[in-house]
Amino acid sequence: MDSERIQSPDPEHVHDYFGRTSVDLDHFHTFTGTASIQTYVASGHVHNYANETRVARNHTHRMFGTSSIQVPALMGHVHQIQGTTSVDDQHSHTYEVYTGYQRPPRNPRRPRLTRAQSTSQPETEERRRPRFRFPFRNPESDRKQ
Repeated sequence: MDSERIQSPDPEHVHDYFGRTSVDLDHFHTFTGTASIQTYVASGHVHNYANETRVARNHTHRMFGTSSIQVPALMGHVHQIQGTTSVDDQHSHTYEVYTGYQRPPRNPRRPRLTRAQSTSQPETEERRRPRFRFPFRNPESDRKQ
């Protein structure tokens, strides 16, 4: 009996997000991040996210959580990210943003080999990518000629 691969409804993808927190104690923080590869749930899929805000008034806050399920949009879908930051410098901030559209991960994970697959297939030799070297010109040597 051949083992069947379970095909996921969506290819692996991630979402970028950015925004700013609420204003508390006369300041706010900006943030940017990339949500993790999707996790399937009964009604669709969600993404986990974690990041640290940019510095404002000599401190930062940490943000983490799980996005909402996908929200259909014109060219795909987005997710809502909302919550409260960590308490730092005796206060916290709230945030609520939507992610950008889905995109493939930049460094997709290699599929793991099972023991049966690893013994039946010979190991392939890993080839190194060629390194490109760019010649640097010395402006002083150009003037002497």
